[in-house]
Amino acid sequence: MRQGKWVAAALLGFAVSSGVAWACADPGCGVSWKLSSQEMDCASRATLTPGNDSRVNLLLLLRDRAGLDFKELEAPEQNMEWTNGGVTFYSWRQLNMALHTGRYEEFGGFTAPDGSRAGSRCVSLASGAAAFNAALAANRALPAFERTALQTARGRLVTACDGDESASPEPWPAVSSAPGKAFLTYLQAAEAFYRDDWSAASQGFGTLRAAPDPWLKETASYMGARVLLNQAQAKSVDEYGWFQGPKAVDQNAARSAGAGFADYLSAWPQGRYASSAQGLQRRVAWLSGDRQSLAKAYAAMLDKVQPGAEAATTLVEEIDNKLLSDQHQPAAANGALLLATLDLMRMRPGYGRDGETAPPLTAAELEAQAPQFAGEQALFDYLRATHAFYVAKDYKRVLALVADAARQPKHSNLDLSRQVLRGMALAALKDRNEAGFWQELIGGTTSAWQRTTVELGLALNWERAGKLDAVFAPGSPVRDSAVRRILLTWSAAPPLLRKVVQDQFNPAEERDAALNTLLANQLIRGEFAGFVKDVRLPLADPQSAARMFTKGKVADGGYPCAPIAVTAAALAKAPQDIPGRLCLGDFYRLHGLDTLAGQYNPPPKRDELGGAARGF
Repeated sequence: MRQGKWVAAALLGFAVSSGVAWACADPGCGVSWKLSSQEMDCASRATLTPGNDSRVNLLLLLRDRAGLDFKELEAPEQNMEWTNGGVTFYSWRQLNMALHTGRYEEFGGFTAPDGSRAGSRCVSLASGAAAFNAALAANRALPAFERTALQTARGRLVTACDGDESASPEPWPAVSSAPGKAFLTYLQAAEAFYRDDWSAASQGFGTLRAAPDPWLKETASYMGARVLLNQAQAKSVDEYGWFQGPKAVDQNAARSAGAGFADYLSAWPQGRYASSAQGLQRRVAWLSGDRQSLAKAYAAMLDKVQPGAEAATTLVEEIDNKLLSDQHQPAAANGALLLATLDLMRMRPGYGRDGETAPPLTAAELEAQAPQFAGEQALFDYLRATHAFYVAKDYKRVLALVADAARQPKHSNLDLSRQVLRGMALAALKDRNEAGFWQELIGGTTSAWQRTTVELGLALNWERAGKLDAVFAPGSPVRDSAVRRILLTWSAAPPLLRKVVQDQFNPAEERDAALNTLLANQLIRGEFAGFVKDVRLPLADPQSAARMFTKGKVADGGYPCAPIAVTAAALAKAPQDIPGRLCLGDFYRLHGLDTLAGQYNPPPKRDELGGAARGF
């Protein structure tokens, strides 16, 4: 299989094929349970932050233009991308799954209509067959037997695309009519194109630009430019298929390709390949390093695309891949949406390209952008406030730039971002009204991911203030099960854990999680008397993890051990009892209490949920 035919994802994303730039989603990494997000991790939030996947930020802004929220959207289930992300955090792939059912397969990745040829110029092979056959049928001067022979002969293109050099294709059919010869020339030029023979392909398509058949004439004009484009990028990828930047592009061929697409669009502005030609013009600009033209084109497309359509997410992917996250060229932006997305990226620590760290966005640079945000004052003020929070650490300025609008009945993506940033500034300043602010803000959160985001802010406040009882009180506004379980695991003291276990109004899985935390910590810390008493608390689900303390295996290998409650009772009276210590150790081993990752390790950082003083 030729390397040039199957190029890296960097070459994708313009009209003929689409690519996915994984701006953040690193399978297997974790999330940070906090609202602030300056550095990129696996998770994106419902608010516009520097640490979000840049595609998420751009799509949130784009959807705001049409007043689109996620009210009726169901957040997809968590998957292998991280552990216990709840419904507060999500990846770009999960957002796409929620917006456009089936767009991504289970483990992610774009699938073209002809999935086996996704990522190559052969992606159009299947659709091209239908167009070719329709053109044959439309040409009344073509003899019927030649039409049949040419339809069969097109199968040679499949061999060319498969790159099987050992295959011996059938000979080209013998045709004698003028239209038959013209269609045969097209097939021969197309085969040369798929076999990387640019000279033969250009010559063949060139002879057809004056063909009487309208389909051949138009297609040859378009394909001639495609030949030049593929010739331009043919040596721009390394042995592993990674794009090496404009320096590795045949710039003469790229300019000729751009002129060819312009000629095509001039002759057929509404032609069958017009959309593709426009997309490939963007590829020419990208290959040529013409960042400003590319930024201008994308800004215009963002103004026209339907924000709720799948085409919008495809466009966002292309913009991120080719303009914002291109590691070979400095990012560029045109228009408020693109500029805002880029500004947020530039507020990340260590932002840069090609292994180089770029200077962070300065306040002076940001202020100089004011004319470009004409009519977008709220967005501009939010960027200024975000810079004040993350870069300048000037939390009072945040409050000055973002007025309290927590009591609104509904919040757009930008509105919520502004208010959450204000709440974060209140937290940084230890404002005594912070908890009340979060409680008021919850009332206007009706969309997926919004409410859980605000609940996290309130839970963080109550945890830091030592008010965990409020989280688990009847009617508590903190409903997110992931938030509540983190607090039960890390921060809740034994009295609260017992209360949660005994409160029948709490969900069964929550009651058993509290019991599991209580009993496990008591055993690990040698609080045997407390364990003996609390192990009698009822299980909500007889099959839950906490079942191990009443029905779990207690020994292995023939060593006799009593139930763990009996062993703990003996250790409560005589902590140095050797048989009891041996049985306890075996119980640890059998149930993973000695190595259970995360749950019983030291608590996380204080600025994350669960990072306040531990209950045990």
